[in-house]
Amino acid sequence: MYGVLLVVAQFSCIIALVLGGGWSLPGVAWAVLGSGLLILVWAGLSLGAGNLTVMPAPRSSSTLSVRGIYRFIRHPMYTAVLLCGSAVAFGAPSRVRWVALAACAVVLVLKIRHEEALLTARHPDYPERMRGVKRLLPLIW
Repeated sequence: MYGVLLVVAQFSCIIALVLGGGWSLPGVAWAVLGSGLLILVWAGLSLGAGNLTVMPAPRSSSTLSVRGIYRFIRHPMYTAVLLCGSAVAFGAPSRVRWVALAACAVVLVLKIRHEEALLTARHPDYPERMRGVKRLLPLIW
């Protein structure tokens, strides 16, 4: 149930970011948005269709992905969401977007912690395989 609430909160934040203001973004914001979308696609391709799910709980047939972007970031799809959200919040700011971006960051950190606990339970080698791989930002966290 907790996982479902996190997913609902995440998508609510994304909807608020999309609908919370105009789309007259400066070029740099479009570049950041495009980078986020590229990371999202790269993550999807690296993860593979059999592992892809919006829920924090891994599929019963899941495997750990350590290829592609997953060599550098544990949760690149969440990085992509935050990049895209930052692009619109900074590029065409509104109070709704600022609140949604802050809420999204909190929700994604909670989702990461929950997801990593579930991944460790499903794949006992997860902590060892992810050692040295940052969660959201290479070299930072």
